Amino acid sequence: MEVPKVTRPMDVKSGLDNLSLEQQWALAEDMEMQQWQLAQQRKSLWSKFKGGMANVLLERIGRQMYNSNPDSTVIVPHVNHQTIPTTGIIEHYNLIEMAAGRGEIFHSNALNLRRAYSEFRPVHGDGECFYRSFIFSYFEQVLDRQDTHEEHRLLAAVKGVARHHARLGWTSEFSSRYKAFKALIKKVMRWKRHNRWKNVPTTDSYSKQKLLKFFSCYGRTDDIFAFLRLVAAIWICSHSEEFEPLIPELNEYGTLREWCLHEVIRYKVFTDHVQMTALVTALGVPLRVEYLLQGDGQDLYTPQKDSQDDMPRSTCWPGHRHQLPHAHVVPHVTVLYTNIHYDIIYPHRRDGAVCSQQTEQVQRPTAESSGQQIA
Repeated sequence: MEVPKVTRPMDVKSGLDNLSLEQQWALAEDMEMQQWQLAQQRKSLWSKFKGGMANVLLERIGRQMYNSNPDSTVIVPHVNHQTIPTTGIIEHYNLIEMAAGRGEIFHSNALNLRRAYSEFRPVHGDGECFYRSFIFSYFEQVLDRQDTHEEHRLLAAVKGVARHHARLGWTSEFSSRYKAFKALIKKVMRWKRHNRWKNVPTTDSYSKQKLLKFFSCYGRTDDIFAFLRLVAAIWICSHSEEFEPLIPELNEYGTLREWCLHEVIRYKVFTDHVQMTALVTALGVPLRVEYLLQGDGQDLYTPQKDSQDDMPRSTCWPGHRHQLPHAHVVPHVTVLYTNIHYDIIYPHRRDGAVCSQQTEQVQRPTAESSGQQIA
């Protein structure tokens, strides 16, 4: 069975086709900056644009416009540049009235989150908010490390997914998306060893700004989100015995592949616990989901403490092999589910490291939880 290709708009001109992917991204960044400067000069004209046309123009400069009322517009970044203290959760989500109506359960959740987590980072909600939150939080932690062990481990993990894809025999856009994801990993490694002549206060501020800039434009992130969706679909279809029992609506689609086409690979389709578990298991990245309204959080993937069989001890890189240290720890990602949306949430830090709230055992999602669709 062939996986149909999904056509997505590109922000760069066809004349750039012969350039490398990284050259295209660099030129695209310059184009976006020029567009932003032009937009600032013509700021007074924005009020004349309505609905879809305004959104298209704003997306080309890496922003998404929300109309809270007909007379005002608020431009919100795809990934918020500033984190918000967890003391402001209820106010941020405008849940004061809801909190009063829900009683002790909601108040208890809010208090527990404030005890365990220090801040959260909102992301744009467009159907890709889980993938956006997950991969940004992951790379944000990778950038905090001086070494490149984790980048090499991730490269080995996605290479394994590529082998699964080859065995499935699918005709898809996996190859181009795979190249885009590997190019992003190389970008992260380059940001960490950025030129010292740049007038920046710290490596952290420079690299984080580069990461924020990368995730501010659909022209770059579309390929990344498409790749993550394909990874989830490939893992699900390669481990059908594990995932088929978790999909109660599978009979409506006939085959697992057909279900993946509609519920995993499709652009901006909602994501539930089945897709999330498949993705993080394939990449070997521990994930915890905290719930604002629904009680205790859940670990969708947590490697066993006494077993690291699924972690490659050495990885192939052009020209040499990279040996991972035995004590290597993979970043733990935590996201906050607000019943319709996912944002990033940060555990309190201890000795400069993110406090892990992961449990020792993997909690597999149930059929009931997998049936719940979330953005």
